[in-house]
Formats: sequence, C-alpha cells, structure tokens
Amino acid sequence: MRLSSLWLSVLCLTATACTRDDAAVDPVWGKQPCGHCAMLVSDHSHGAQLVDERGERLFFDDLGCMVAWEAEHPAFHPQHWVRRADTQDWAPPESSGYVHAPNSPMDFGFQAVSVGGTADWNAVVASVAQQLHADARAGQAQGSARP
Repeated sequence: MRLSSLWLSVLCLTATACTRDDAAVDPVWGKQPCGHCAMLVSDHSHGAQLVDERGERLFFDDLGCMVAWEAEHPAFHPQHWVRRADTQDWAPPESSGYVHAPNSPMDFGFQAVSVGGTADWNAVVASVAQQLHADARAGQAQGSARP
C-alpha cells in the first residue's frame, strides 16, 4: 500500500511539472516578466503567451508585445494565445475579437474578447506594426537631432 502511494505521488508530481506546448497556461501573475518589454505580467485582461522555437513559453503583458516579438522572429510561427477580457480564458488570437482598450499595459490599445469585437487579429497586427514603425521613426529623428 505504501509503495503504491509513493508511485502515485511521483506520477502526480511528474504530470504537474510538465506543461504541454499545445495548451495555454496561466503565468505567475505579478512575477512573470514580459517576453518583450520585461514588465511584470499582472493584468489578467491583457495577457498573451506563446511557445517559441526552443519550446520555451513566453508571456506578454500586452497583446502588442507579443505582436512585436513575433515581428522580430518572422521565420518562426509559434503557438500563441491571448487572454480574453470578458471570459478570462486563453484562446488562439485568430479566434478572438478585439476592442479598443486605451489603458492596455504598453498602450498598444487592444483587448481580446470572445464576442463583439470591432477588429480581428490581422487588424491588431497591422495597427501594432504601424505603431512600432512610427516609434522607430521618432527614435531615429531624435537620434539625428544635434544639441
């Protein structure tokens, strides 16, 4: 009896220690750094995550941070998920709708929802790319200005 309890304990620990790459999991809220900007992932309504080419899971504090990471790694097509604000579940970005969210953690301005979104994932990606491009141009302009 004691030996079977030990084996059962070992099996449970092994099962919980391994995470599947094909399913979303919650980050350690408030302690897990964003995979792009390193801010702590703490807002349950704006999170995102992906599994990278090495099988490592990256969490993001804002949908835009995940889009930026994916833009920096264009040859890789990760498994990725967004946190829906209305249901607090994780879903593939392509199966969610998006609404304007002026207070998103990194000000990219979008929030995933299960129904009623006014934008789709392609519109989010395009908007974030436009914002990143504008930020890069502004940074170059500041760098070229002489004191």
